[in-house]
Amino acid sequence: YFNGQFGFSVYNATDNAFFNAGGITIAKNVTTDVLTSGEAPGSSVAVSTRFLEKGDFVRLQTLSVGYNVPMSGEGLFDSLRFSVTGQNVFLITGYSGLDPEVSTNTGSLNASNIPTAGIEYAAFPRPRTFTLGVNARF
Repeated sequence: YFNGQFGFSVYNATDNAFFNAGGITIAKNVTTDVLTSGEAPGSSVAVSTRFLEKGDFVRLQTLSVGYNVPMSGEGLFDSLRFSVTGQNVFLITGYSGLDPEVSTNTGSLNASNIPTAGIEYAAFPRPRTFTLGVNARF
């Protein structure tokens, strides 16, 4: 199962909050990339379109493969099947954050109920899981 979305933007609030040179002047930790970026330490950390990125992506959400072992009818098993299923197998995107398909729960901001779909702020990445299966009939 593939899914994707095109023609939208994601606000990378994580980069805005943690990964800019303006954080140095207010004693925040920054990555070494910030130190070598050439950005002025006095740069603003205010909300800006600078952190707005294209969110286009294609994701292989689910992949399932199975094999039925041919049985002659004589022996221990009447049928035998092996399978493997993967969730969140891969993501193709130009977005610099963890996942362009984000919806961060920030609660109610001053009771205004501002929706947060399309804003990434310290989001936890989706897990990549694999499940192995064996079905045997005696």
